[in-house]
Amino acid sequence: MRTAAAMLRGQTMVTRKVPGTSRTALCFCTLQGSRRDGSSYARVAPRRCLRAGGTQRGIILLAGVSEDDELVKMYNTKALIQATKRIKQHGKERQPNMAIRTLADLASQGIQPDRIAATAVIDACVASNNMDLAENVFAELFGKGDLMQPDEVTYSVLIKGYGQDFRSPKWGKIRQMLQTMEVDGIELTTCTYNSLLEICAASNDWQRGMQVLDQMHDTQVLPDQMTMEIVKKRKTLRAHLRKLF
Repeated sequence: MRTAAAMLRGQTMVTRKVPGTSRTALCFCTLQGSRRDGSSYARVAPRRCLRAGGTQRGIILLAGVSEDDELVKMYNTKALIQATKRIKQHGKERQPNMAIRTLADLASQGIQPDRIAATAVIDACVASNNMDLAENVFAELFGKGDLMQPDEVTYSVLIKGYGQDFRSPKWGKIRQMLQTMEVDGIELTTCTYNSLLEICAASNDWQRGMQVLDQMHDTQVLPDQMTMEIVKKRKTLRAHLRKLF
């Protein structure tokens, strides 16, 4: 059994068995420190235990708590959602280091980050035009074992980043991403095609844009409203879209 603790509104949540019953108590507490043997301890606040009466005080060892406990999962999920919101906000504020720190804090609390949170961190790096950092984060989170697998959205975020310099998009890098997606068996949808079209439209690369539309047609991927918006001000692409669809 591994430690299962989650942060919720500035407090730590732990579980304990209620003596003489099969019930589990969900307790909110403040971590006090660690013992010489490395185990953590926490003091439970009065009336903050659920399903256990909640009036007990005392020291609770955080070792031996099952991660399969549904209550732990519920609060870990809530903490993950809240952290992802903060990561996205850091992205809007162009603070990739804060986004990375938020993700690292999850891991330090014993909460496994998911693909959505990890992709949000990469997006924060892209938003600050720091592709070296985005690549490093991608390699760290998705390139080591089977911890997490990237999906189309993850790759599309990187593709968007490689195309940020409209004067000279990094098409070599973009092709590498597309090849990796093909190897991984990820089918392209408008999520990826729109990212490619946006780069083509912004860089006035109508020939490559027409090729993207041709591929959409060949793979039977229908354009959506975002596709229409992207080609709206590009006469050649707009005409080719109407011809195909």
